[in-house]
Amino acid sequence: MILMSGALALKLGCSPAKGQEHALPQGTGLAAAYPGDEGIESDARVLFIEDFESGAIGELGERWGNAAQPENMSFSSDIPPNSPGRRSLQIAKTGHLFTHMRGADRMHARFYVKFHPKTGYIHHFVTLWADRTPTPWPKGWAGKKPAGDALFSTGIEPWHDWNKYPPPGVWHFYSYWQEMKPDGVGHYWGNFFDAPQQPIEPGHWYCVEAMLKANSAPDASDGEQAFWVDGKLLGHFKGIRWRSTEKLKLNSFWLLYYVSEQVAKESNGKDPGRVYEVWFDDIVVATDYIGPVQGKPKNGKKAATPGKSALAQGLLLPAPGKVAFSENFDNGPGTFRGGEVRDRALAFPPKGVDCWRTFSVPVQDSTTVRFKLKPPANVGQVTVLIWSEKLKDNARYLITGLKQGQWNQVEFRAIEARTGWAADGTSLDGAMLSNVKIMFEGPADARILLNDFEIRE
Repeated sequence: MILMSGALALKLGCSPAKGQEHALPQGTGLAAAYPGDEGIESDARVLFIEDFESGAIGELGERWGNAAQPENMSFSSDIPPNSPGRRSLQIAKTGHLFTHMRGADRMHARFYVKFHPKTGYIHHFVTLWADRTPTPWPKGWAGKKPAGDALFSTGIEPWHDWNKYPPPGVWHFYSYWQEMKPDGVGHYWGNFFDAPQQPIEPGHWYCVEAMLKANSAPDASDGEQAFWVDGKLLGHFKGIRWRSTEKLKLNSFWLLYYVSEQVAKESNGKDPGRVYEVWFDDIVVATDYIGPVQGKPKNGKKAATPGKSALAQGLLLPAPGKVAFSENFDNGPGTFRGGEVRDRALAFPPKGVDCWRTFSVPVQDSTTVRFKLKPPANVGQVTVLIWSEKLKDNARYLITGLKQGQWNQVEFRAIEARTGWAADGTSLDGAMLSNVKIMFEGPADARILLNDFEIRE
């Protein structure tokens, strides 16, 4: 996993304009209807909830869908002053939980957080995502500008503003989207959205809420993002064209605590006694403003039904359809050209192997390409090329990290194949899939084995 590292000293945001400070709600929100958050998970507006009151650490990863470095996680009796529960989640050094919920055009994420009294600066933090083809783990997006029909995200993060503020800093947004601006040398690191505020006080519990609202139409620049601290609106940013299709929905939440070696070294250089620990509690993700926890549960200790990953439940992506074409090379190369059968598989050189016009499938969200590759030796990047009559260009899907000497399963949605050498242009969405070519980087005498090729509608 490649984290969204790097920084762009380009501040695109500003504080709310005068006279617009209360354009969004403040103070109490939908949580007010559920004292102590009791039963809040039953509200139709709520997408996901986690209060860390149920199960063991290992169960968190199972129901969220993805956990990184759970050995750095533990439950703690240190809870917010108004928490209706008995324990919070403590993360030391670095770690994350990543989950998915049904897609929405607006997402609010409320969480309680406390940094260790001797904290240093951190690198990246809690992030909201819209991902057209979600995966169980966070995708590597560092230094890239996403296509408008693929992804957009924003992280609500502590930021020191080049050591202007003491650790951990002040809250701001760190955002990736189709119209983000590059830095001075053309790299696309997350763009900053800053708002004036008091520095975060280490050792103090805060209620933080972040909101992302998608633009209403592909050509509309009416998207927004905002954040609240303890129910007070601190940053509200408008006029953003997050996406180029309404098919791209907000559907992923990343509870991230990431302290890079570089950031820790810089912080420890100023104070060797830095402690990198954080506490989280009472997380609610919803389509409307949530607000801080209000009151206490009627029946004492709250025991919520925690959320589960919508992706793991098969609720986000349509299942691949029926098989439109398949080839296992048991009886020769079939309609593939450029390779030779070896060990009941098709061996092909760097210049590639291809199959043309033996199938014709309209590309939709369910359309899937599957096959296995076995590189006898280390090879570079493998590229899948698909010519599109609609686009009058080749779309590409790039494959890296193949394991030498063993079969590697490759599977991708056809909408993930894109034009451009970096596969970051227009998607095959809505085009016809009628051909494929697979090629790779390597010496002329190198060969990769291909088997069990399949296209599903």
